[in-house]
Amino acid sequence: MSEKIDTKDANKKRNTFKIILFLSIIMTSIGIFFASYYSSINKEYDSYETTIVNNINGINEVNKNIEQFFNTSGAIDVDYTIKQLPSTINELTKLRDNLANSQPTSKYKKYHENLKLGLNNNLSIYKQALAILKDPSGPEVDGFSTNLKTYRNDCMNFYSLVDINNIKIELPQTSLTFIDNVLNDSYMAIRIQKEDDIKSKQTQEFISNIDAISKNFLDAKINYYSYVIKVRKKDMSYDELLLLVGDNFIKLSNVQTDFKNLSIPPSTIPTYEAFKPLLEMYESYLRDFKLAVISEKIQALSAMVAPSASDPLYTSSNVKFDELENYYNVFIKIFIELKDKYN
Repeated sequence: MSEKIDTKDANKKRNTFKIILFLSIIMTSIGIFFASYYSSINKEYDSYETTIVNNINGINEVNKNIEQFFNTSGAIDVDYTIKQLPSTINELTKLRDNLANSQPTSKYKKYHENLKLGLNNNLSIYKQALAILKDPSGPEVDGFSTNLKTYRNDCMNFYSLVDINNIKIELPQTSLTFIDNVLNDSYMAIRIQKEDDIKSKQTQEFISNIDAISKNFLDAKINYYSYVIKVRKKDMSYDELLLLVGDNFIKLSNVQTDFKNLSIPPSTIPTYEAFKPLLEMYESYLRDFKLAVISEKIQALSAMVAPSASDPLYTSSNVKFDELENYYNVFIKIFIELKDKYN
């Protein structure tokens, strides 16, 4: 009886040991599984963190290197920037591609997306800046400038939402100053272009007006000495000649009035100054010629005076007309140069 009890106890102990052993194996397996799982998760976190930190450091370094585009006076070296900025864009593009190929863990998914959006705007900043620098006063520059400010603000906003292992990403002051300088240079170029356009328009208006005035002057500019010969041949009278001269005084007065009303852009001053004395010189010629005709008319009343004896009366007017012709030729030369420059 005692032996049966001992056998039962032994079997019971063996069964209990087996259960305990089985449970131990299960617990150990579970422990190994979770240890492996969490180990792989940690490795995944560590791998992504390494990738993302490297990308952030790379972005910060590229933005910091924007300082190379400033000259010693603090202004943008435009020619150098246009040449080198594409390399900056390529570096950021590679970082963007690296970021796109990395798979964020659920913990960093939101930060990953904000970093991508920030980097896209970061890239757009330099692409837009390059377009502005290449044509700072172009027809599309107003829209480009608006886009640049939008890219800057959005980039700063998305970067501010990134928080990975206390690694900071932001547009450095160097980049912000670069953007401001690009915008300011563009505003200045636009203003200068508008001023140049206004000046060019004013110059074109002057050219058109002085062209019309000079044609009217040319129509009035007559050497009347040949008419004296006609009078002496009885082909016309002294009074008819004096009437013609009087009419020409009126024509000249109209030309003088138009000339006084001219607007004079700085670029047209030489042309204006070349034309101005022509009016005074021709008016002086007409006065001298009129006086000579009246004097000859009086002398003609005396049959004792031959017509040719009156020739000296016209010496002054003839000299003045010759001088007028020389000044007129100088004006034409200067005026042609002005038209060639602006047409």
